[in-house]
Amino acid sequence: MIKKYIKTLFLILTLMFFNIGSKYPAMSEGNDGTSVQLYADRLNEEANMKAEAERYMKMYQEIYEESYIQQVEFESELVIPDYFDFKYVEFTSKTAEQFGISRRMAFRLIFKESSFDDSLTSPAGAKGLTQLMPKTRKIYYDMLCVDTLNLDKNQEDIYIGLYYLKDLREMWKERGNSEKVLWKLALAGYNAGPQKVILYKGIPPYKQTIDFVNFINSRHSNPVFYSNILKKNANKDVS
Repeated sequence: MIKKYIKTLFLILTLMFFNIGSKYPAMSEGNDGTSVQLYADRLNEEANMKAEAERYMKMYQEIYEESYIQQVEFESELVIPDYFDFKYVEFTSKTAEQFGISRRMAFRLIFKESSFDDSLTSPAGAKGLTQLMPKTRKIYYDMLCVDTLNLDKNQEDIYIGLYYLKDLREMWKERGNSEKVLWKLALAGYNAGPQKVILYKGIPPYKQTIDFVNFINSRHSNPVFYSNILKKNANKDVS
């Protein structure tokens, strides 16, 4: 919806531009001092119009981003921190959709793994937003030809992490597991490693893994989220 408004705004500004052109005809050798002044006025009005257009474009972009983030927050029941750049919010959403992962699951996975902090390194050596082990990251980086996708480091981590989760789900599906448990097994494998899931023939009896699976796969209301989102919005200026 916001993008439609932006296109409409561009159309209006274009019509305004051509209107200025008819109001202030271009200079020619025969123009007198009045024409020179008209030409100067035209340039000044064009500059003002450009500045106004940029102001409106910035405003509409801010509205679009805020609306988009709010949708993600209410869908995932998480507060997206200000330090998590909007381009990663949008990239996560689009990548999750591409891989058949719910937006709620994708954002809750990143939150649980790194709290959206790309500088985090676990004691085991997992790194980045999706906390990939270097070996796993390298395997999927090469397999997916990630170097050809023109992504930055964080986008690579999101892309590989979500693909890895999708890959785990497909693995459990190929092994004949019920659709009802595929995502649970995939999440358990993501956290504890697929070998542990095979060993225990299900979710390993580790508290960390059980909490990980339950948190990300949960569809229940999260009262803490509504408390946090109220605090976040209370800090914003009311206009």
